[in-house]
Amino acid sequence: MNKPSVSEIIDQNLFDTIFEPIVKVENTQVFGYESLTRLQTDHWNAISDFIEEAEQDGMQKAFELLTIHNAVKCFHKNGDTPLFVNISYDTFLENREELQETLLDNGKIVFEFLETSRLPQERMNDLDEQLLLFQKNHKTKFAIDDFGSGYADLHRVFAHHSDFVKTDRLLLRDLFQSDGKKIFFEQLNIYVKKHHKSLIVEGVETKEQLTFLQDIGIPYAQGYYFHEGDKKKI
Repeated sequence: MNKPSVSEIIDQNLFDTIFEPIVKVENTQVFGYESLTRLQTDHWNAISDFIEEAEQDGMQKAFELLTIHNAVKCFHKNGDTPLFVNISYDTFLENREELQETLLDNGKIVFEFLETSRLPQERMNDLDEQLLLFQKNHKTKFAIDDFGSGYADLHRVFAHHSDFVKTDRLLLRDLFQSDGKKIFFEQLNIYVKKHHKSLIVEGVETKEQLTFLQDIGIPYAQGYYFHEGDKKKI
């Protein structure tokens, strides 16, 4: 079978939406869920390969809007459970009306920005304005994803409004072979908290990692350790 085009996959909505739990570290109770998208075809090795091709074909915004729509439609938890959805700055800024319509009948949405590059200053000013409007009108919250990789640095974290900071999952690897990493997480949590944000540590795979996060007061975590079997539709 010939490989379908990116536009064909998007037009036919050949995606599954699954939800990965984000837990409260102190008691491992579910705090919220992040929506993740999986392909219904094996023509790409991973969803990241598909996203890269979508960007090259100018289809990134269409893909992101569709996956957000799918997530909101599939999410059946009560309105007090936050739903984290991934979006780029450009898609957020250029599709405000459609996003607002999506939020009208939904509970608490957290837009999780996954940008790999900085915005020009004039667009940053526009972004700040829109973030505040969404927060005021829809009680929307915002997260910075993949702290510790690319442009998700301290400047980006505090350059505009956000409620959560999510660390890159690779940062937790080899935690117990590096005292520097332990100190990093301790200090980052203190710094983020001082700026009235909450830290979400991704990539938790073991009980030992969880215990460490509990000991230093990390509020939220995410990772394979908290899955009951495979991720599920809910």
